[in-house]
Amino acid sequence: MTKKNKIRIFLAAFAAVLVSAVCLSLLAEYKLSRLAPGGLGEAFPTRIYSAPFEVRTGGFTPPGSLLRRLGRLGYRALEKPSVPGEYSWQPPILTVSLRGFRTPSARQEPFEAELEYGRDGWEIRVTTGAETVSVLLEPELAAELSGPNKVRREPAEAADIPERLRFAVIAVEDKRFMRHHGVDFKATAGALWRNLTRRGLWGGSTITQQLAKNIFLTPRRTLRRKLAEAFLAVYLERRYTKQEILVLYLNQIYLGQDGHVSVAGVRSAGKFYFGKEPAGLSLAECAMLAGIISSPYRYNPRRDASVALARRSYALSRMFAEGMITLSERAGAEAEPLTLAELPYRPEKDDNAYFTAEVVRRLMQRHDEDEVFRFGLAVYTTLDTELQAAASEAVRQARFEAALAAIDPDSGAVLALVGGKAYGRSQFNRATQAQRQPGSAFKPFVYGAALEAGFTPATLLEDSPRRYHNPGGARWDPHNYGGVYYGTSTLRMALARSLNSATLDLAGRVGLPKITAFAGRLGVKSPLENSLAVALGASEVNLLELTAAYAPFANGGFRVEPVLITAVEDARGNLLEYGGWQRTPVIQPALASLMTSLLESVVREGTAAVLGRVYGWVLSAAGKTGTTNGGRDAWFIGYTPRLLAGVWAGDDSNRAVGAVGATDALPLWAAFMKTALGGQPAGKFTTPAEGLSSVKIDPASGLLAVAGCPERRTEIFLAGTEPVKKCPQHSRGLTGWFKRLFSIK
Repeated sequence: MTKKNKIRIFLAAFAAVLVSAVCLSLLAEYKLSRLAPGGLGEAFPTRIYSAPFEVRTGGFTPPGSLLRRLGRLGYRALEKPSVPGEYSWQPPILTVSLRGFRTPSARQEPFEAELEYGRDGWEIRVTTGAETVSVLLEPELAAELSGPNKVRREPAEAADIPERLRFAVIAVEDKRFMRHHGVDFKATAGALWRNLTRRGLWGGSTITQQLAKNIFLTPRRTLRRKLAEAFLAVYLERRYTKQEILVLYLNQIYLGQDGHVSVAGVRSAGKFYFGKEPAGLSLAECAMLAGIISSPYRYNPRRDASVALARRSYALSRMFAEGMITLSERAGAEAEPLTLAELPYRPEKDDNAYFTAEVVRRLMQRHDEDEVFRFGLAVYTTLDTELQAAASEAVRQARFEAALAAIDPDSGAVLALVGGKAYGRSQFNRATQAQRQPGSAFKPFVYGAALEAGFTPATLLEDSPRRYHNPGGARWDPHNYGGVYYGTSTLRMALARSLNSATLDLAGRVGLPKITAFAGRLGVKSPLENSLAVALGASEVNLLELTAAYAPFANGGFRVEPVLITAVEDARGNLLEYGGWQRTPVIQPALASLMTSLLESVVREGTAAVLGRVYGWVLSAAGKTGTTNGGRDAWFIGYTPRLLAGVWAGDDSNRAVGAVGATDALPLWAAFMKTALGGQPAGKFTTPAEGLSSVKIDPASGLLAVAGCPERRTEIFLAGTEPVKKCPQHSRGLTGWFKRLFSIK
């Protein structure tokens, strides 16, 4: 290469750098001119959306429900719709001009449709001449994690921010802040080495670099962005004093989430966590706020006090190491108890709060905090807002705390998830985070394993008091609920009546390995005890896990994974995640159908019979109640041909509160399901074409019924397991007469 060419290349490179610097300077000035007084900064909202809602020809979505959906989407009611986003309701005809939309899993062009509601459901007519059997309503905005209308930011003047808070932030975030000129080359070199050797994330940013990134740049982690961040940091240092930069930073930083509202700036954070203005914060509280900055989710004292206190100690140790506080001041702050301000009670209902909080929790497992809370993600979920509202309303009726999970049993889509009576009072999600004993709600896995092992609904079980000894030698005297024993019982009636003694007899004959393996195959992931007590639900599970494990009974034998997030896009529309459905065959369709039949008996004539007798239930339903010792937990997991839902009720402290599955969980399930299935025709569970047979038996013997049997009942069997012997107790002839006369068995 000639000297002349080298000079040209050098000049071109120099010009490119100069142009880039000028462009960045102009961008910086433009952005800085748009900052509100006090330095509000900018943030991109992350939006969480429900699933699109489909109205099909022949569907029975109630008109009122459909109109509520249109209202939440901002459709305008007019006499004659003319543009997308308008509708007219003149019963029984709904004319709607539909908006077009696109999501990673669904799309629809704008068109106008006429829907008529009648005895056969909705009839759809497309006025543009096209043919369709369904229309889609676009996803609803369920939550906005930040953005102009969802950020709580109260700027503080320099005089409002105490020195101890400034020191704490400098000590934790950038100990050489007062000495560098925007970039700490020593910290940057260390961060680069960690990235190269441990595949970590970019780190080593100074306070000024963090401010530059948040105000000027996109969240993409690239070398180009890092270089731009460094240049802009130097630019800020030349434009502002250190104190001005620090105040701008303390007014702009993200410090946590209050429901769907982002808490930004130290003034808002001081009020949110401690109910104080910055000037009133103690040294310990200043240290905690400083510690929160790097991960407001992880170090949130409302979420995990022990982790937050450990982070506070780290911040105090950094302040001491930098000579900002004395040893006695550090000790006094370490000893200060954590006292958080009471969250204000919000009378407005936020029905989506628990669902969207669980979405955020799952996002945090795959994305960092900046991406989730600040960088404009579009998160598409399985949420059905009408079902979520119905679930929230049902849970609010509980005597104690309660939770409800509803899923589509065919796909595993979580349609509604409520983790407590009031998110504003407690953000603990009892549907996904609480591990509780399921009691008799676990029994279907015992009975399913038994059927798979060759037992039948007519198998006779011993139902009488019996003493057991645990592996450690301790005595165990389980008893039936209410102290009622039947001597013997068929397998079907033992499950319907939830007989503990009969269930333990069955479990002992089937064997624990088969029971735990069966439960695991269907989706129970929590550890299970290696003792007979597991058959009575002594091992802890969470509600969503247990509910999903019933899905194979409802869907023909497929295990499904509960899914909340279907797709995630970045602010530019690039697809970051696309969630697929996981359906794994785990039991035969015939066995699934037989289990549904057994669980229907629970509803018709067993522990859940109050569903029809008291709550007026008339649709097909199958399910199981559960009650633990002392009424610490009450459960009902049940399903219809279209929907699966589970309910837990009890006390957070695990106290014995006398809760009962049939009277505390079942009513909530009924209230939710009645609203969720309102207007639906009475459907029946489908049965497979092969694999089942039915014969008449005598329930007293479990054998084929004969003419003399006083009670006869049609029973269902897996093909090949039906009884072949006739009932000897009621047979014809002299022998049968003597047996009946003297009750010889």
